[in-house]
Amino acid sequence: MSTEATEVVEQGVRRPPPEERSRTERTLALDPAAPLRRISIELERRCNLACLYCYTSATADYRGGLDEEEVRFVVREAVACGARAISVVAGGEALLRRTLLEPGESCLDYANALGAYTYLYTNATLVTERAARFLAARDVTVVGKLNSLKEDVQDALAGVPGSARLMRRGIDELLRAGLADDTPSRLGLETIICRQNYDELPDMWRFMRRHHIVPEVEIATDHGRAAANRSELYFAPAEAPQKYQALFEELLRIDRSEFGFDWVPQPPFAAGSCQLHFGNVYVNDRGGVQPCAGIDVPYGYLRVGTHAADGQSLRAIVTGTEVMRMRNVRENIEGACRSCELRDSCYGCRAAAHHALGDRFAADPTCWRAERARRRLPLLRVVP
Repeated sequence: MSTEATEVVEQGVRRPPPEERSRTERTLALDPAAPLRRISIELERRCNLACLYCYTSATADYRGGLDEEEVRFVVREAVACGARAISVVAGGEALLRRTLLEPGESCLDYANALGAYTYLYTNATLVTERAARFLAARDVTVVGKLNSLKEDVQDALAGVPGSARLMRRGIDELLRAGLADDTPSRLGLETIICRQNYDELPDMWRFMRRHHIVPEVEIATDHGRAAANRSELYFAPAEAPQKYQALFEELLRIDRSEFGFDWVPQPPFAAGSCQLHFGNVYVNDRGGVQPCAGIDVPYGYLRVGTHAADGQSLRAIVTGTEVMRMRNVRENIEGACRSCELRDSCYGCRAAAHHALGDRFAADPTCWRAERARRRLPLLRVVP
């Protein structure tokens, strides 16, 4: 335990974990009434890995996606709607796009020039020293991928032998470039919870905290390639909520006792909760505007690609009835989530409800609180 964490615990002072820049004044909406705060853009579904849980089923031979001008068009529309944070999520591996690391050509540079902060999601296998330095020099947070500290487990989950070593090399380059030196850190790691890594997640959590890396440990959604591998990856629905509860409470215990951080355990993210539906949309590689990556049913299509002639403006879509209904998710949510004591700060995972129950407003089937409410059992007290 660090000296700072020890002092915090001994004095009985609790503090939240380090927050990303999306929650600082740097990316607060200039106009609170603006229809967007943040947008996620899927460039294309081409990838050098074949992860067993990939929500887009990305492949190495993919052809298509948004071209450079279409990406810039989406960025301009998003900024005009009030977005101050732009996430480049690719849908596959973003660094396969040559222009992403070219000064002046990169969509990261373009978004920064319009006053937006950027997030880049990457599996980190293609991160070289040059790439890390390029990213460190920009107004960007990089979120890499790491699902296991064990090479054999990571390779199996990624579907490509040798990927674990490439990921660790890329993460090391990002650390050397100083992305984790800032406060808040500009380096995060995305980790899905599955059978293969469940027991080592406490050690992975410590690894990330000790390196000042923001952990994005999350319950994965059941679609894309994950749906074909669910029995291999995930716990049975009857036991899953209790497994997630036990893990989240152990990670909370570690944060409280070793790092002095405090948070409320709730799905789908450890040390956090989903806030995307209050001001974010996800644009897929065909210009479809979705609620999030996990709910792959578009509200409508932008004027790009095959919808260049019949598509809509982003403003028209994000001010539409269905988007507004999702913005008011807490008023429209149903079942156990509607009466939950955490309803004011959490709405669970809407994608989990969508895929398991066919209703994005149903109670989250992965949540232990919702499970207890369904079974009419008393809540367990959160660990002290």
